[in-house]
Amino acid sequence: MPDPAQWQEYRRVAREQGVAPALKLLPTRCRNGAIAAVPAGELPAGTEILRQAELPGGAVAFARGLPGALAGPDLVWVRLGLSQGLLDECLQYLRERRSGEESLLRKQMIQDCLATAFNGQLAVEADLLATGGALPPARLRYLHQLLSDVDRKLLGLLGAKGFLAGGPGEVADVSELLASVHEMGTT
Repeated sequence: MPDPAQWQEYRRVAREQGVAPALKLLPTRCRNGAIAAVPAGELPAGTEILRQAELPGGAVAFARGLPGALAGPDLVWVRLGLSQGLLDECLQYLRERRSGEESLLRKQMIQDCLATAFNGQLAVEADLLATGGALPPARLRYLHQLLSDVDRKLLGLLGAKGFLAGGPGEVADVSELLASVHEMGTT
């Protein structure tokens, strides 16, 4: 039975603490040699690491043959939290940047971009809450794609800062990779 309180916790931890702490909360299972994402400090000795990212909240590694999070609404909640954290970072960055005498947050095109991103996040949340977690695989893929699109839109607002290693761009990249890895594991 889905637990809405647990979903909110996944989202909160992802938003406030990052990918690695959120992954620690998710239920896992072995997925027949599929690639899994885990906090890097929890890798068994001798594990072949396919990719590792040093992120806020701790390093995350992608490796084959490890128990991984189940593909389902739990992972979408984590990705939603990561996307909301990216929105928070954009708002802080834009609040501090000025164009002439006013904050960049006052610029119409930036407001439009932020509103579009926020609307996408609300759509994902509404879909998750309305279905109680009973989503067919095609709908889960759609929600993951929507979050990836939202994140890409937000990264553009951060300028070069959005694409630094270990920064918000890498968090968004790892988030999207999580969705891809779990989709591969279900086919």
